[in-house]
Amino acid sequence: MGKDKKKEEAVFLRKKITLLRAFSLLIGSMVGSGIFISPKGVLKNSGTVGFSLVVWFACGLLSMFGALCYAELGTRITKSGGHYIYILETLGPLPSFLFLWAEFFAIRPANSAVVSLAFGRYLLEPFFAPCAAPVPAVKLVSLLGYYAVLTLNSWSVSWSARLQTALSIVKLLALVLIIVPGMMLLAQGHTENFQDAFDKQSLVPDKLPLAFYAGMFAYSGWFQTSFVREELVRPERNIPLAVIVSVITVIVGYMLTNVSYYTALGTQDVLASPAVAVSFVQRACRSLISVVPVLVALSCFGTMNGGILTFSRTLFVASREGQWPPLFSMIHIRRHTPLPAVMLMLFPMALHRISHPWSHCPSLPSPRAAEPIQDYVTQKLQLLLEVVQQEIKTY
Repeated sequence: MGKDKKKEEAVFLRKKITLLRAFSLLIGSMVGSGIFISPKGVLKNSGTVGFSLVVWFACGLLSMFGALCYAELGTRITKSGGHYIYILETLGPLPSFLFLWAEFFAIRPANSAVVSLAFGRYLLEPFFAPCAAPVPAVKLVSLLGYYAVLTLNSWSVSWSARLQTALSIVKLLALVLIIVPGMMLLAQGHTENFQDAFDKQSLVPDKLPLAFYAGMFAYSGWFQTSFVREELVRPERNIPLAVIVSVITVIVGYMLTNVSYYTALGTQDVLASPAVAVSFVQRACRSLISVVPVLVALSCFGTMNGGILTFSRTLFVASREGQWPPLFSMIHIRRHTPLPAVMLMLFPMALHRISHPWSHCPSLPSPRAAEPIQDYVTQKLQLLLEVVQQEIKTY
């Protein structure tokens, strides 16, 4: 009885990620802002419609190979943490330490900023159409969305996983609402935009790496199950199964979505559009003009949720391995969430957004009403930084 009671009272991350939730985590992380933004970058650097589709398919294959490698690593290395723990186990503590700090201060804030700004832009698009949404409003909404996801991940793993499942369905619905009208136009004979699809004169080999970079950004997220390996139910079975099904689903969805884009929009239309998905709906199915931007925004919201859910585990594991302050290996005794690690993700993102809050918007004055809010958040961040520094000294 005593041993059973002690086991029940032990504080650790519970196994709450089922196969469906693992599938939703992968789908929700891959299908984000990339498919709605990256078509422009892929087309611009590949030259033609045909070569851009080849790049999209090649990026999908590369993602599948990487995902299968990570699936094998996930079944052999039983720790959570993703990239960090694999580098630590294979290359040693110094490379993993350098990767961890680069990821925390540079890579993760930049990725989060891109996705959160896409969330804010698409969510506000229907309210300001046909004009562009004000940049300060976009930044404010993006921060609110990020903090909402942060709060949810601090509260409950189960609810974060349920939200991810629901938003994954929304993501697939958003792709379907783009694919179906595009396929209908293609069936009606609208193939004029596919003329000279493989014109070699438009191909610039030097720019192909940039095209692949944009395409791989859209597929990024296939590695997310490795970050929550310790919380997966039956990981030896569910990791490979979730990876294979989700990556194949995304490859097919992305290819059909791009074909739909090119059916309704010409090359110049795609390159000139700041939001390709919205331009597509305006051209192909105007009745959905107010629906698709909201679905895209929810898709980006799911990507933010998946990113916070997984990267907080990296900070948790790094602290447990002795390469991060011990404070961040603590778990909430009732909710079983890595609360300090989740809340720490507030710091780099907020600092990134607050450092120049009204930049890239020279036509708009800096609103004085926002200054007290900025000062308050800055003070809180400084306080958090002092706590972290104290933990580092203690460590």
